[in-house]
Amino acid sequence: MAPMPRALRPHSGLAPRVRRAGAALVIGAALVLSGCGPVIATQAIADATIAVEGARGANAPELAVYEFVSAETYLQKAREEEGYADYQAAVDLASKARFLADEARRRALAGGRAPIQGADEPDSPVGDAPGSRL
Repeated sequence: MAPMPRALRPHSGLAPRVRRAGAALVIGAALVLSGCGPVIATQAIADATIAVEGARGANAPELAVYEFVSAETYLQKAREEEGYADYQAAVDLASKARFLADEARRRALAGGRAPIQGADEPDSPVGDAPGSRL
């Protein structure tokens, strides 16, 4: 049997190094793009954790109980969702936790009497929640 002509061989125009470099580029891009979710979720959870600790330092567990407990609960659920690799849910929950922790801190610093900011705004994470207006 005669050898196949060079022009008909698969990938005859590409050097093996070029093919390997292309494959490495595709694999590298996939790894980089898949790494964004965990990084963003981890940062959002870290920011929410700092906000919750700031609220704790302002005595929010006693002066802004609803907001503080809600912030802790959202933060716990964000960590759980991150563990299940549901990074978008983790980011959303961590964002709500941070919002509520900031509210708890603000309310605690005001002596527990400040109204919830954004409670009447439709885009507020707690605006439409039952019992969100204290």
